[in-house]
Amino acid sequence: MAQNISLLKALLNVEASPSVPKLSSAQMLDAPENKAIQDIWVLRPDRPELHRGRRIAVLATDGVEEIEVTTVLHYFRSRGAQVDLIAPRLPSYPAYLGIQFPAIRETHIMTITYIAEGGWIKFDRLLEEAKSEDYEVVIIPGGTWNPDTLRAEAKAISFVQEMAAADKIVAAICHGPWVISDAGLTRGKRVTGWWTIRPDLENAGATFIDEPAVTDGKIVTARAPIDLAAFVEAIDNLLANE
Repeated sequence: MAQNISLLKALLNVEASPSVPKLSSAQMLDAPENKAIQDIWVLRPDRPELHRGRRIAVLATDGVEEIEVTTVLHYFRSRGAQVDLIAPRLPSYPAYLGIQFPAIRETHIMTITYIAEGGWIKFDRLLEEAKSEDYEVVIIPGGTWNPDTLRAEAKAISFVQEMAAADKIVAAICHGPWVISDAGLTRGKRVTGWWTIRPDLENAGATFIDEPAVTDGKIVTARAPIDLAAFVEAIDNLLANE
């Protein structure tokens, strides 16, 4: 634990003034208000076999908020679950649009830290090849670009709908509720999310609750990176009752 804390402090010491608005994971995790999230990273889990045998899908694409996707992956993998990061295949656009992707996008998706580019994270399975029946939970992290792209992917919408139809857990954080809303799963539900998408969720028939994490049936939603600990705890609570 002491070594991990020292690393956190070192990151804070070397961070330069950002050239674009960014989310500093080191600064966030160093804040006393976020100790529960820091503990996910610096402490060994007290129940490392908690989710042994569980299969969890994390659905994301380019523009995913880095600390949201990495914390979710780390939390459930360190507690024994098989967690697959699932992403759509490299998009193909007509040449006249001028959109280009680097070769690494064949196997990785790009993370962001608020607005700044984060890095590249390797995904485990292509969305086009993933089957909802293989998983007990689907989790959709945020970052504005990521869920806004996913909601236009027919396979992403159908994957989430199939999970819900099979009475499995569907969870989303930050802007991620856009996807489950477009899948028609939030109508009549109590949900939360990033504050600016409140009108979108309410217009889709949901009741917005301004709390760190909200559970309604098998739907779990959370507001922001600062609510990551509450988010994974809410998913844990549902899994404990299955």
